[in-house]
Amino acid sequence: MLYTEVISGFWIGDIDMMYNNKFIQDNDINIVINCTTNYEFKDKHKTNIRIPLVEDLYSNIQTLKDNKDKILSFINLKLTQDTILLCCYDGQKLSPFIASLYLMKYGEITKENIKQIIRSKNKLLSLDFDLELLDM
Repeated sequence: MLYTEVISGFWIGDIDMMYNNKFIQDNDINIVINCTTNYEFKDKHKTNIRIPLVEDLYSNIQTLKDNKDKILSFINLKLTQDTILLCCYDGQKLSPFIASLYLMKYGEITKENIKQIIRSKNKLLSLDFDLELLDM
């Protein structure tokens, strides 16, 4: 299980974290954003949002471009009062990528510094994506 608190109240992780009741309760997660096409939500009492993305980041670029502002503004709005878990298949590609986009937009972090900042939160994150994709 891979998980990281990117900023206070904003967690990213692999899909197993969505099913980890202890983690969800201990961190008071009340919004789950599921970036998969096929994993079902466990808790119907939480706010559950699906962003239907396939496992390969590069296959999702157009979908992310088309929905980036909507996704990032939703996260920003909800973080004022909620705790969010953004999960994807392995916790290594999609959720860190979206978190990077969020931090660049709302945290005013530069593309050149984003990988270092995210890795400072969890050294297990590979962040194996081309930084040029962050120019979306």
